[in-house]
Amino acid sequence: MRYDLSHKEASRQRIVEAASQRFRLNGAEAVRIADVMQMTGMTVGGFYKHFESKDDLLETAVSAALETVSARITTQVAGLGRSEALRAVISFYLSEEHVKHPELGCALAALGTEVAHFPPRVRREVSKALDAYADRLAFLMPGDTPAAQRGAFLILFPSMAGCVMTARAHKGSSTRAEILAGARSFFISAFCSPATKGPSQ
Repeated sequence: MRYDLSHKEASRQRIVEAASQRFRLNGAEAVRIADVMQMTGMTVGGFYKHFESKDDLLETAVSAALETVSARITTQVAGLGRSEALRAVISFYLSEEHVKHPELGCALAALGTEVAHFPPRVRREVSKALDAYADRLAFLMPGDTPAAQRGAFLILFPSMAGCVMTARAHKGSSTRAEILAGARSFFISAFCSPATKGPSQ
């Protein structure tokens, strides 16, 4: 049976969404193509109609994950002033919900320690996706110029990702809560105070 283009694109999107969640939840190394295809209800053979390899899928899935999260953040803070919006983003990023649900959260916090071990081609594409992630969200950052705002993003988001990874490593809920609360307080003070105004304020 031959399917039209819209069906093929819909199938590809289902694979990307499933892989995006599975990679963030279990890590790229642990996920098999069969695991992803089982989530979609499609056969492993069908995978190769859309992607050449697992690495090919990994590039696309990580990019999609970062784009989805940045779009969700942008929607959530629409209409807020820069400082208030960034405070909301920091509070969400460093929340128990984000820690408990890596499959729906930031790929940087879920896959950060693995990226350096990806194959060179995949690292290049993931690097481009991370650059685009920074470009989409830099408007939230303090700074008098776009370059300064991007620089602030490159400090804040990897730092928050590290805090989330550390919180996930702790089994004890009290220690996890302590890490998240301390990080929220620190980053809100450092990036959202009146002294760190951005162009939109």
